[in-house]
Amino acid sequence: MNNPSAICMAMKRLLKEQELMATFGQGFQYVCSFPVFDTIPFTLHDCELHTPFSAHYSCIKTPYFRLEKLDLETCCASLTLLEPVDMEGNPVDSCEEFYSLRKTKSCIIVNINCFCTITPLPPKLVDKKLPIIEPKK
Repeated sequence: MNNPSAICMAMKRLLKEQELMATFGQGFQYVCSFPVFDTIPFTLHDCELHTPFSAHYSCIKTPYFRLEKLDLETCCASLTLLEPVDMEGNPVDSCEEFYSLRKTKSCIIVNINCFCTITPLPPKLVDKKLPIIEPKK
């Protein structure tokens, strides 16, 4: 492929920003509590139905991903699946109950040209600390 598609170039930009973000917080001598993010979570949307693409693993379905690698020649991407969890850390399917995204060890390879849009999400959603829920007295 001599001329990568717009979505492939958008994924290239996302990967570059994700790499910059991961290295930016390193090497500080005086700043201890600087939050370092290494993931820009995102969803991919189908060209025909404009619905989010989902992948399945361990009885869980997720539309949330982390970009690991991108081949600009083929526009194929290696994606890590991100598992949506609720405030107690339990896996959820519903967007209404979703509190955080947890990295998994499951990866897939997709052709990015099969999608029309990418929707990036806030990096702070990944591995967000779960709230401490005190029992009622």
